[in-house]
Amino acid sequence: MLIVPVGDKEARRTTPWICILLILINIAVYTWTTHQDLQRDGPLTAEQANLLADYEVDLLLQWLSQQDSRTYADAVAMNDKGADFMMAYGWYDQAFALHVHHHWQQHPPANQWRQLRNDLEDWMDQQSTIRWGLIPNDPSLVTLLSSQFMHGDWFHLLGNMLFLIMFGIAMERHWGARRFLPAYLLCGIGAGLLFIASAPNSGIPLVGASGAISGLMGLFAGTFRLRKLEFFYTLGFFFGSFRAPALVLFPVWLGWELIQAATMNSNVAYMAHAGGLLTGLALAFLLPFTEQPNRQKGNQPGMDGDDTQVPAICQQLAEQLRFDDAQSRCRQWLVNHPKSRPLWFFFLQMGLRRKQLDAAMKEAVKTLSERQGSDALLGALWQEYEFLGGDIRALPPAYQLLLAELAWRQQRSKLVREIVQDLQKKQWQHPRLERLSQRL
Repeated sequence: MLIVPVGDKEARRTTPWICILLILINIAVYTWTTHQDLQRDGPLTAEQANLLADYEVDLLLQWLSQQDSRTYADAVAMNDKGADFMMAYGWYDQAFALHVHHHWQQHPPANQWRQLRNDLEDWMDQQSTIRWGLIPNDPSLVTLLSSQFMHGDWFHLLGNMLFLIMFGIAMERHWGARRFLPAYLLCGIGAGLLFIASAPNSGIPLVGASGAISGLMGLFAGTFRLRKLEFFYTLGFFFGSFRAPALVLFPVWLGWELIQAATMNSNVAYMAHAGGLLTGLALAFLLPFTEQPNRQKGNQPGMDGDDTQVPAICQQLAEQLRFDDAQSRCRQWLVNHPKSRPLWFFFLQMGLRRKQLDAAMKEAVKTLSERQGSDALLGALWQEYEFLGGDIRALPPAYQLLLAELAWRQQRSKLVREIVQDLQKKQWQHPRLERLSQRL
């Protein structure tokens, strides 16, 4: 089953630099670690591997019978219990390696067995997934982070990067880079913690970005909540699209992971996915309270606004998801407090929630450009607009010109040149644009 959003025509088209950076880091880490590991020869010849399997297969089956009845049943049903079987069910599990050594304390092994096992463990210790993956019975803060950038093969990597594109870009544009990156990493940590809690004695390393990306799915559902969006689905040979509130998809996604964890026996970390989903949903309700202090609180040097705060009624309407009413009430307050920085910031944020960020910015530019002494406030709103994912190229040319003139007054000539050149490429003409171009 697959259910993913198919896009948002009203989304801001800013460059998702953090998503691009994460993709590049994941590719680089895989290339320099797991990919190189796969090119190296194994520690044992085929004959030696089968000999070690003969020594350890009965011990493995006995151990599995005490650990996980479902895995044990699958293992017993396997016809070939040679080296491939041992690698799939035991040799990659560091908990089984500990069990072997405990067994040796009571039953000293043959020298050949000891040598083969030592060669295997020396090789395993050099594997990147063992060194940097999250092992539940031996976790660390380092591996909680590093495991998010490790992958088992190219298909694992590419699949995760595809989902990062589908969910990450939307979330980075909505929350901004400075909040998106910590949220992404926290989702991965939450995924790892639930994975540890679900199998605390496991010695199999968790690798991959899927826990963090599942967190982005939870963040997506919690961000858009009751807003109806378009989704694409596949279920077996059936596929299609439908519209639904984003939050409705959360129990579907979470339920799918929990059902798979309860019924499937595979190397997919379903509980890590569930942990990421839950962490992402929680962050969606916390992130609105993490605005940058230098953007929301107090006046910066030269700020020419007042300190009138957002009234409680506006906050209450926003908490009730009545964003239209909250913005309308805020607009009424702006009539009497047209230079209130907190009110204008709230006005833009409600515009974002309504998918009308550009319209809110147009209203702010029009109002403040007609009032003398509003340059610093308008500049701060411009910064907030871009932080929320806005792009002035989405505004009508006349509004871009007003902002270019503001940038000229603030001595930001490079930015002025970019705006002027962009307007000229569109063959938009205005006497004030021509004068501004001549000044440059």
